[in-house]
Amino acid sequence: MSISSRLFSRISVLAFMAFGSLGQQLHAASQSRIQTAIQDGERATINKTIPARARLATDLGEAEANTALPLVTLYFNLTDAQQADLTQLLSDQQNPNSPQYHKWLTPQQFGARFGLSSSDMNKVKSWLQSKGLTVTSVAPSMNYVTVSGTVGQIESAFSTNIHAFSEDGVGHISNVTDPQLPIAIASLVAGVRGLNDFKPRAHSVVRPMYTSPKGNHYLAPGDFFTIYDVGPLLSQSINGSGITIAIVGQTDISTSDVATFRSLSGLPTNAPTIVTATGYRTGIVNSDVTEAQLDVEWSGAIAPNATIKFVTVGASSTASVVDALSYAVSTNAAPIISMSYGNCESAWGQSSINSINLILQQANAQGTTVIVASGDAGATDCDATGLASGGLAVDFPSSSPFATAAGGTMFSGDVSNASAYWNSSNTSNGTNSYAGSAKSYIPESPWNESSSSTGLTAGGSGGGGASAFFSKPSWQTGTGVPADSSRDVPDISLAAAASHDGYIVCSQGSCSNGFTNASGVFNIVGGTSAAAPSFAGMLALLEQKLGTGGLGNINPKLYGILNSQYYNNVFHDITSGNNSIACIQGTPNCQNGGSIGFSAGQGYDQASGLGSLDVANLVQYWSLVTPTAAVTTTQSSTTTLTATAATCGLTTNNYSFNVTVASAGSSTTTPTGTVQLFVDNAAVGSPVSLNNGTAQISLDTTKLSSGLHNVSAVYSGDSIFTGSKGALLSNTNNTGLVTQIDVVSTTSPDFSITPCASNLTVASGGTAQAVTLTVTPTAGFTGSINLTANSDTGDLLGYSFSVKPVTITSSSGAVTTQFVLTATVASSSVKTAAAHGSHGGSPWYVAGSGVTLAGLLLVTVPRRRRLGASLLAIVLSAAVVTASGCGGGSSSSSSSSSGSGGGTTTTPAAKGTYNITITGTGSSGSTSRVHSVVLTYTVQ
Repeated sequence: MSISSRLFSRISVLAFMAFGSLGQQLHAASQSRIQTAIQDGERATINKTIPARARLATDLGEAEANTALPLVTLYFNLTDAQQADLTQLLSDQQNPNSPQYHKWLTPQQFGARFGLSSSDMNKVKSWLQSKGLTVTSVAPSMNYVTVSGTVGQIESAFSTNIHAFSEDGVGHISNVTDPQLPIAIASLVAGVRGLNDFKPRAHSVVRPMYTSPKGNHYLAPGDFFTIYDVGPLLSQSINGSGITIAIVGQTDISTSDVATFRSLSGLPTNAPTIVTATGYRTGIVNSDVTEAQLDVEWSGAIAPNATIKFVTVGASSTASVVDALSYAVSTNAAPIISMSYGNCESAWGQSSINSINLILQQANAQGTTVIVASGDAGATDCDATGLASGGLAVDFPSSSPFATAAGGTMFSGDVSNASAYWNSSNTSNGTNSYAGSAKSYIPESPWNESSSSTGLTAGGSGGGGASAFFSKPSWQTGTGVPADSSRDVPDISLAAAASHDGYIVCSQGSCSNGFTNASGVFNIVGGTSAAAPSFAGMLALLEQKLGTGGLGNINPKLYGILNSQYYNNVFHDITSGNNSIACIQGTPNCQNGGSIGFSAGQGYDQASGLGSLDVANLVQYWSLVTPTAAVTTTQSSTTTLTATAATCGLTTNNYSFNVTVASAGSSTTTPTGTVQLFVDNAAVGSPVSLNNGTAQISLDTTKLSSGLHNVSAVYSGDSIFTGSKGALLSNTNNTGLVTQIDVVSTTSPDFSITPCASNLTVASGGTAQAVTLTVTPTAGFTGSINLTANSDTGDLLGYSFSVKPVTITSSSGAVTTQFVLTATVASSSVKTAAAHGSHGGSPWYVAGSGVTLAGLLLVTVPRRRRLGASLLAIVLSAAVVTASGCGGGSSSSSSSSSGSGGGTTTTPAAKGTYNITITGTGSSGSTSRVHSVVLTYTVQ
């Protein structure tokens, strides 16, 4: 071979190798999507951006035009080809047999492949700048752009209106109309953030814990090391060295408090790194600081030598933890991210879920594992305090298939024999110097400190259940996993109880006298927000041992463990207890009162997930397990299920539902395949084939029991689209409520209440137009039917029935009663203020219903996932108020000042939207029946 030939061969080989190394960058490069000039006058609406808290707050009119909006962000969607490529990549990255296994992208590589093209980004930026806005940042991953401006400039550029609000005496601003953008830009936009400054609120809490002269036992790091078998790893110097954990938050923290916590715990000096995200503004936010201190201190406690990055937006007026999450992902801040915030799925709105889900997919593609707390309201995540009224619900982002949901447990094995599991004093623990008093693993049950009489007011419970948005991922399979075609949460659980036993935290100088303050009080915290950062610390130990550059989405591996011989080595299977919450009779999923939720059982369950972990064994067996199958289809889909007629008083054997399946992105391709109807999460009938993306499904309601039933449709997916799930939306009102069907028996005594729904407007302090309710007997029902009314917000609005109870005789036939609502609240009956709501017991994000799917917020900031033990002392004194705070009513035919029956003074109800559930309870002989309808009132 000649020299020139050899040289050519070498150059060819080098070129081939270089091309191979750039393959991920060159593959499916972004193509320009804006093909014509941007026409300002041709605009499209970005739907579902108005925050519900604005609807509940007092509208003060137009905001000052010169008020600064420092952080308004446009998030961009994916093309069909990009989504297909990304879905396949995520599957390949978790497939040990794929050449792409654990081949992670950088943010720049992600942007070149899945972001906007430079040409499109420049056009978007130019248009924004032409409106007088300042482009403050462009994500390295080219999937969002952030601008700043004044209220006047944003209103003009986005064709929206922004008002000032007052909520509990605190001033806010928010858009009151959805923004509109030029069609060419709107087609690229998945969501908009930063048009309001509503943020989650929280309570700082303290309670004596830890081993003390009184015999209380609570968690110091040394206890955690013993209970969850971390100690053997630490003795081998598997301590997180070389691994970074990112904690996302929305306040500044005290690094001196962190240093004090570490010193008192026997941890090495290792100060966290503070990373300020775009839009950062310095300041401590009192309602968030204990949450942030908890997350930073305990992630660093479990992995003592790991680098902890606290990524925060500080006290910025319009930025939230979601912006910190976006920044952490787009800058590849760490291979592990922990987030202790969330909302129930219905509070976000579909477009917001889509936007955040894209960020989570990006994280996975970059090798980042995202751990999210599963919520503190048990199986009823849309409720905040009091008896549950919003039905079964789970929390997002923890319900995303691209995040790992951390639920909660509480120690149960030491209740009757504490000395078997705890020493009487704190001592050096095993082979390490971390002080603690736990002797060994302590058997656990699902965390549930709620009450059968006061519900969530008494305490929280670990979030868990079936997603209303996400169908079952292919990897979620194994013993105990429900056959519900839904993404189920949580995935894992760890100690979360505030009272038995909470986590010691140093916050705002609380550790001035050892772990106590000057008064000898410990600052103790519970909640699933303790489980999330603790699990992040566990993963840091695992990653150090494996020596990998990240694990990405670990869920396929976790469920691989469930299906392996090592499950009982790695997980503590929790088989008793529940996350059920007491509920208001007649509200969603609560037909007969009592409580709703899920019980622990063998293998996986929706109360504790796969269980808690033995960390040493997790590290030992991880590499021996094959992950369960990953997704092989490419496009995301959405499924919409609507009723064709009224949803109450159903006595037909041929009730029809309409199903529409479409692309979740910008695709114009029509999904094929089948849809399956589910009633109460059980498949009913046979799958029905789609015709041009739609189908009509019939249900024989005579085969269902009397009362309320959940209905949903699950799309099977096809060779292009992934499966998806949609809950039933009512067409009998304009609220877009997720609803249930109310079945009436035709073979045994029963009755119906109609109309199913109604929409009325009433002035604050005024009286609404009467609604005529008709009670109709079937199959010979006779007897007395008691009527009650409950507000979804928990406030005791005044109301009356013209006839109460309603009596059905053999000759009476249908009977009517007039329901009249007065938009006032009895001052002596208002429930204790909730962490997140201006309406006391309400979830703060409710606007129309705790289960609103359509028309709710894109830009909601999530509530934090932390419960404090000191809440117990507060709620004990409020128990009597709260017990009556979920309903009641006048038993006379005249109007009542309050549903409480005990209020002596009234105040005008806060402006907003209220859903009033009217429940009828009656018996005919030995047969008891319960039916309900929902009336929607807009208080102006």
